[in-house]
Amino acid sequence: MKELILTEAIDLSYCKIRYEGPVVYFVFKEGAELGFPEIRECTYHAERLSGKKPYLVLSDARVNMNVTQEGRKVASDIKEAPLLRGTAVLVKNTALKIATNYFTKFGGPNYPFRAFTDKQKAIDWLMKLWENGQLQFPV
Repeated sequence: MKELILTEAIDLSYCKIRYEGPVVYFVFKEGAELGFPEIRECTYHAERLSGKKPYLVLSDARVNMNVTQEGRKVASDIKEAPLLRGTAVLVKNTALKIATNYFTKFGGPNYPFRAFTDKQKAIDWLMKLWENGQLQFPV
């Protein structure tokens, strides 16, 4: 399913956000600190850029950054982002990818989530979710 590409980009102090339907891209900046206010701000922009329609997220987190416990709690709760349909996160290396994917099985988000080191593989996985119609998750 090909969607309209919107060119608006948002540059926040901790990340850059752009929308290429149906994917919202977050590119986090070196030293970013994400608490619950930042996570909610990201969700607000994702919903606005997607036109209040379901969307996918690709987060580029290949920098030194920190997500607080409160930030992780908000980010993993689909009730906080009801239009989110899946997230792929880019990490620095294979060891971090394996650890992230392992630990998300035991208390990670209650929506499709996977870590990758290869951007194209992450996009392919997201688009497979979209094309397979995996758009409804328990809330």
